[in-house]
Amino acid sequence: MLDTFMKIGAYRVDKFDLDDRLNPDAFAFYIRGEKADHGAYCRDAKSQLYAGLLLLQSKQMMVNLSGVYVDVDQLKNLQRPAYMQLKADLINGLFNRIFVLEASTIWEPGIVEDDLRNLYLAVGGFDLLVCREGDCVPLQIF
Repeated sequence: MLDTFMKIGAYRVDKFDLDDRLNPDAFAFYIRGEKADHGAYCRDAKSQLYAGLLLLQSKQMMVNLSGVYVDVDQLKNLQRPAYMQLKADLINGLFNRIFVLEASTIWEPGIVEDDLRNLYLAVGGFDLLVCREGDCVPLQIF
């Protein structure tokens, strides 16, 4: 996992076998960070991973975790590999919720918002969960 955090453009997708049935509580954990040119690794992505897993464990949500998707890249790059896989898995019905620690990990006004809106419409809606005051809450973006 550490090598994923060490270079711009790196990504990693880890999927978990939950069950053969569609789990309505299944969700994906999406992590995105940008590596500073002078840094040894992407501290932001590593922090998101550790803090997110700790929160999910404390809320007893790990049982519904479908996968962890990590991109070390700029948000405006809509071709981020883990993001592309996240969208494909959402379209294929592996989950209908996405968890991020902060909305800015996956959303901002402009082309990124348009891309998420198109995905939202294509799958008939999904929940975007964010961390607020130590809890996972749905964010209304559309």
